[in-house]
Amino acid sequence: MSAPWDERQRAMLAEMGLRLPPAPRAPLIEAEAPPLPSPSVVSAPPPLMGVPARAPSSPSGFEGLSLPALREAVSACRGCGLCEQRRQAVFGAGALQQAQWLVVTDPVDEADDGAGEALSGDAGRLLDRMLAAAGQSRTGSAPTAFVTPIVKCRPPRGRAPQPAELEACEAVLAAQVALLQPRLVLALGLQAARRLTGLAEPLGRLRGRLHRWRELPLVVTYHPAYLLRSPADKAGAWDDLCLARRALHSA
Repeated sequence: MSAPWDERQRAMLAEMGLRLPPAPRAPLIEAEAPPLPSPSVVSAPPPLMGVPARAPSSPSGFEGLSLPALREAVSACRGCGLCEQRRQAVFGAGALQQAQWLVVTDPVDEADDGAGEALSGDAGRLLDRMLAAAGQSRTGSAPTAFVTPIVKCRPPRGRAPQPAELEACEAVLAAQVALLQPRLVLALGLQAARRLTGLAEPLGRLRGRLHRWRELPLVVTYHPAYLLRSPADKAGAWDDLCLARRALHSA
């Protein structure tokens, strides 16, 4: 499906590794571009057998804090056992108020734990190119996206976070939502996607449809670290970003 990409977006897509057809010649008489179609919300299937339904958690101990105070509270948090082995908690970074996108990633890895930043290194650079191609940014003078991990402290040996760890950090995430007032949530990776959708399905079945989380539109896509290992799936990631753009326009 062709899209009216401008030169900046075409450059960003090229950096993501996507081959694009030549840009069409501009018509002699410029016509008004049609509006983006409104995405339809596809009802999610029920959770798999053995996975209990989960009601959204509420903030606990983080209500009423400003964003700097919340960051300090996360740095000192001892709500679960992950605090025992972390070097530093990863709060997230980006737009400080009225973010358009809240980007929620899988738990931090060792590099992020050392840097104190969500998605540092090559994966972070790819994420920045993906956001730029979609008209968003977590850096610069006027960032529009805020990027934060689903779990703020690194689980040991790369294991998946446990339910109590997810629950403790979702309280932080809920407080971030209350402060940042995002219009859309983008989940990067299987663990973030499963937690926010409440569905224990493969990532491929969670992608390509619009979910809801805390009354916000939620779109699922691949984690940038995975895309670095599997560049053929970058085209699918771009489809997900286009779905997010349409959802933002219709929100």
